[in-house]
Amino acid sequence: MRVWRRVLTAVALAALAMPQGAAAWGLGAHRWVAIRAAELVRESCPALGAAPRSVLGDAAVEPDTVLKRRDGRREGVRHYFNLDYYGPPPFRALPRDRRAAEARFGRKTVEREGTLPWHAAEVARHLRDELRRGDVAAARVTAGHLAHYAADATMPLHATANFDGQETGQRGVHRRIEAELVGADLDEYTRRAWKVGPRRPIAPENAAGALFAALEQSYDRARLVLAADRNAARGTKVGSRLYYRRLHADLVEMMSEQLAAAAVLAAALWQGACDGAR
Repeated sequence: MRVWRRVLTAVALAALAMPQGAAAWGLGAHRWVAIRAAELVRESCPALGAAPRSVLGDAAVEPDTVLKRRDGRREGVRHYFNLDYYGPPPFRALPRDRRAAEARFGRKTVEREGTLPWHAAEVARHLRDELRRGDVAAARVTAGHLAHYAADATMPLHATANFDGQETGQRGVHRRIEAELVGADLDEYTRRAWKVGPRRPIAPENAAGALFAALEQSYDRARLVLAADRNAARGTKVGSRLYYRRLHADLVEMMSEQLAAAAVLAAALWQGACDGAR
């Protein structure tokens, strides 16, 4: 029991040390995104599409478990991107090239505000290189990681500095959305998201741009998520059954669309890496 107490304490402390926006969707949703992406590339990229679902699913949650425990904040900043730090939409002050962004804003600032699109693009290049040299086992793990970052890019609260409603008096909204709304009724959300089809492949050299586009769409929807949270709380307690019924009614279509977009984006990134390896 003492050993388990030490383990649980260490996990709790690690969670407290995580940077803002460190969690997204929930582990079950991340597994679903990777498995759905595999369905979308089953015929065109069998090295990934035919992978055991347990392998892809386990790899898809590793960035939130194994990698964060191992690398701490260095990993945590790879899971979000605070677009609104860089000004109002369409964020013209922000270079899409990381070196240019660091030259303009400083490396510490760029690291603090998140590195998701740049890191995920690097992972896409690693995936292509592993497929090119025939290291299928490593590629399947990398593909799961890439699916995780693609999913993070589609979660609206991962694109804003107000990731937990702390700037608008809505603290705790991140968990309410990811765990208590989507995670608690994941079958309903994934059922609605399943019907989407594939999109054109995204080559690794174009991955950062595609991820920025996903983040910009997520940012547009973040205000809708926060508005739904405020509306759901009117006249009732935050977290009540009525609150969640209202929240579900307002967000089920949009959040299902975002989950679908995550699977499609992951599949397109996988396919681009697969095509580049040929």
